[in-house]
Amino acid sequence: MKRFVFATGLMNVLGGILFAVPDALLLVGIEAPANRFWLLLPALFLAFLGVILIFSSRDLANRATIVFWDGFSRVTAFFVFLWFGLCAGMGNMVALLGIVDLAVALVYFVGLPRALDRGFLSILLDRHGTAG
Repeated sequence: MKRFVFATGLMNVLGGILFAVPDALLLVGIEAPANRFWLLLPALFLAFLGVILIFSSRDLANRATIVFWDGFSRVTAFFVFLWFGLCAGMGNMVALLGIVDLAVALVYFVGLPRALDRGFLSILLDRHGTAG
């Protein structure tokens, strides 16, 4: 699970770089908005989350809550990307990225509790099961 969290963090950092490089999105089939702000905002968001995931992968037992909440942001990204891809005309690749985000979130939600032998709510609410 540590490697998966690290890999998704690295994927986020690389995605942030992709959004920041001018015209790079066209190479993967995503139509970029005219205003650069709407490219740099997700670039910074992705890079920041990527660094946090890489950092969290080093100690999942104590930082699993961070990864879990990133899973919720990925579920939100799924709905946003699906809308942008299918309804706002940004291309099917954006919708596909949303589906990938949903799959990663599901792996977090199922895999972390199994890997750490803790319950879903225990991780979500950062309860380690120790008294006092």
